[in-house]
Amino acid sequence: MDTDTLLHGRDDEQSALRRLVDGAAASRSGLLLLQGEPGSGKSALLRYVRTYATSRDVPVVQALGAQSESEFAFAGLHQLVHPLLSHLSALPQAQADALRAALRLGPGHGDDRFLVSLGVLTLLAEAATPQGLVCLVDDAQWMDQPTVDTLLFVARRLQAEGVVLLLAQRDPGLDLLADPALPRLSLSGLGEQPAAALLADRAAAPADPAVVRELVARTHGNPLALAELGSLLDRAQLAGREALPVPLPLGAGVERAFLDWVRALPAATQTALLVAAAEELGDLTAVLAACRRLGLEPSCLDDAEQANLIAIAGPRIAFRHPVVRTAIYSGAPFTARRQAHEALAAVLHPQAGDGRRAWHMAAATVEPDEDVAAELQRTAEHAQARGGHASAAALLDRAARITPDPDTRADRLYKAARSSWQAGNATRAVELTDEAEALVRRPATLAVILRLRGIIQLRTGVLTDAERTLTRAGELMAEHAPDEAARCFLQAADAASQAGDLDRFPRLYELVGQLHGGSPVTDCTRLLLHGMERIASRDFPRGRQLLGEGIAAARALGDPMLEVWAGVGALYLGEVGQTTDLLHRVGGIARSIGHLGALPGQLEFMSLEEILSGRLDNAASLIDEGLRLSRETGQENMSAVHLSRMAMVHAVRGEDEPCRESAAAALRIATARRIGVAAGTARHALAALAMGRGRWAEAVRLLDQVVAPEAGSGHPLLAFFSVHDRIEAAVRAGQPETAREALDSMESWQAGSTRGEARALLARCRALLEPDDDRAIAQYEQALALHDGSVPLERARTELLLGDALRRARRRLDARGHLRTALDAFERLGASPWAERARHELRATGETARKKEAAPEERLTAQELRIARMAAEGAPNKEIAAQLFLSHRTVEYHLYKIFPKLGVASRTDLARLFYENPGILS
Repeated sequence: MDTDTLLHGRDDEQSALRRLVDGAAASRSGLLLLQGEPGSGKSALLRYVRTYATSRDVPVVQALGAQSESEFAFAGLHQLVHPLLSHLSALPQAQADALRAALRLGPGHGDDRFLVSLGVLTLLAEAATPQGLVCLVDDAQWMDQPTVDTLLFVARRLQAEGVVLLLAQRDPGLDLLADPALPRLSLSGLGEQPAAALLADRAAAPADPAVVRELVARTHGNPLALAELGSLLDRAQLAGREALPVPLPLGAGVERAFLDWVRALPAATQTALLVAAAEELGDLTAVLAACRRLGLEPSCLDDAEQANLIAIAGPRIAFRHPVVRTAIYSGAPFTARRQAHEALAAVLHPQAGDGRRAWHMAAATVEPDEDVAAELQRTAEHAQARGGHASAAALLDRAARITPDPDTRADRLYKAARSSWQAGNATRAVELTDEAEALVRRPATLAVILRLRGIIQLRTGVLTDAERTLTRAGELMAEHAPDEAARCFLQAADAASQAGDLDRFPRLYELVGQLHGGSPVTDCTRLLLHGMERIASRDFPRGRQLLGEGIAAARALGDPMLEVWAGVGALYLGEVGQTTDLLHRVGGIARSIGHLGALPGQLEFMSLEEILSGRLDNAASLIDEGLRLSRETGQENMSAVHLSRMAMVHAVRGEDEPCRESAAAALRIATARRIGVAAGTARHALAALAMGRGRWAEAVRLLDQVVAPEAGSGHPLLAFFSVHDRIEAAVRAGQPETAREALDSMESWQAGSTRGEARALLARCRALLEPDDDRAIAQYEQALALHDGSVPLERARTELLLGDALRRARRRLDARGHLRTALDAFERLGASPWAERARHELRATGETARKKEAAPEERLTAQELRIARMAAEGAPNKEIAAQLFLSHRTVEYHLYKIFPKLGVASRTDLARLFYENPGILS
């Protein structure tokens, strides 16, 4: 099809595409997804871009989706980046190794999807010339899932590389391409004027305007359909002298039109075309070999080539349009399709990781066949090792369908479910686990099936269901795999904990205690679960002892799952410094591993560390990433937790409406799914917002809901963690009895604490209820001396309260020093409401403190803060890019904007500024 023909009526689209290409020369990256029905001109527009870019010396790489390759991990990516592999040496070693493994160009496994995706981002940035780089992806709906995931990863991070990424997909397209980071342009049908011009190009004579009007109405202006009709209709029909045929080829009708052409060809040619359609990869050697096996000569394809149905170039055979291939295959009877697949399977040879032969054998198989199923499974294992989880799921699913033995079939269904979950398809994973459970007879297989279902329920379903499922799975594992059973019980505890239902903990730590062997993993798990349960039951001495032993054991083991729980255990003790230390260790592991399914949960703990450490912008950036990944992978429960954390960040900043919106969104999910930790955190955030604004009674009401929640609407840990806020809010609201009751609880909880931060908060709360001013001041001073700096916001709040007490005692000069320190800290942390309170107290001492407002262009964004901090600490651009999942050119672009904002001219100046004032990048 002539490119210009299908571009009739696409002037606006061509103009938009030219702007994207021109922007690449100015280091502006560009993104666009072209959508439209078959024949709408998507491919023609991509060809136009290629011609335009080439005329301006902009290099172009491209990939074409193939339905047959959609199950082969990174097949599309291989097409796209193969011309750029000479730049691999410029990538960080870990990225280069991961990318080589994914493309099967080197040893190793390509299952680290983040490293592979980051490697592609870096590779494109390296390959871009001063004029830019254009990447074209056609028929994206047939791209393999790992390639789609990688392209979306790249699309979200392209900024200043000069890379233009253009994708085209048929409607309806892939749901996963519905990403807000990817702008889209829908190609509608042509109007009468461009349709008339197109028909004039293709027809033997001009068409009557009334005929054009009818053709546009009946084809919905589809350019390909109109172009084909221009050739199929005779002069009399186009001139309106004869009625147009009914029906015209619309959608499926276009396929029928193509099939009419095919059926006019000799029978041998039709059979050869069916073989080519069944093969789909365009492997001419395989097609000809299969044809010979069916008794056909190679020359039988000549008629099809002359009819312009196919094109043969070198070792490849291609259909003129994908609709032709689809029409030929779907229009053939089952027996003919089966014969074509049998012939192809017979001529293809099994190779490591090559699933073509297995697919054709499966397509030709009607009865159960263990040999074919086993080959499909081997192919799936190769796909899994390369990170092709969606490919592996499809292969294993098909293998299970033709597996004769029920237990083996159940095992393959389980593995297909696991791959589906890893690929982010939770719904399909649950369906497959249901099928597997109905077949399974081996307890060990049933245990892993239930564990997978429980993990999915933990992230996407009802938490009480998850707890029950995971507990049952652990019980089934107890005899043959005690350490795995302990981990399963810990995941069950995670479900119960997220729901705020710690009544389940006694049964769980008893089950762990009954596991034979007494390994370090089981001992540590039992100590942590028992200790948390004792704290929640207010048996503080016993709980403190158990948790102390459990935390020490987790540190010694270095197991990430146990260290996370040790960090949570430290929160039960009020030992925030120990929590941040443990979470920092786990966060480092999370960054280095980068597994997609685990990242939303890991990012939750990493963001909590940043909130506690007062790095709110860093926390917001991590929460944004966690929320996006939660939604992408269907982990709605985790999205509620991230939304509640974001509400807390907004609360501390004093961003009223965003705080309420995030909290409301979190509560909608949390209430429906009984996610107590998210519901409690959201209400705590709303209480923190009210406290910052001086709405004390409102804060007490909200904190009452946090302290005494029903299971599923709050969390016991939050009751402890928020008690100091409840005491201050009650005192300010004139509710001393509520404050004293809360202080009694805090005294019991922290009586045995040896950690500075916990003791500091206890001293501060005692001071709030001390009627004697001098004794209150002494207790505030004691609290200030005890703060260990792990939670800078709390230290600043103590400075504020001490300054306020000194002012009321008429010691104004003493008060000013503490109030200035508090104000500086609040402004550095971005805690605007608290800064305003400190400013108000300073004015009451007779000193005026001007509000420090950075001009909008001088403020660093969350991402700029993270880049500036890492650069100040000496990290090179490529390391920063690897840590933040960006290209090094984007890092360079951000530093170019950061330097003038901070008044520095170089990295050396930035490092000196950070050394002299570490808080400037907090």
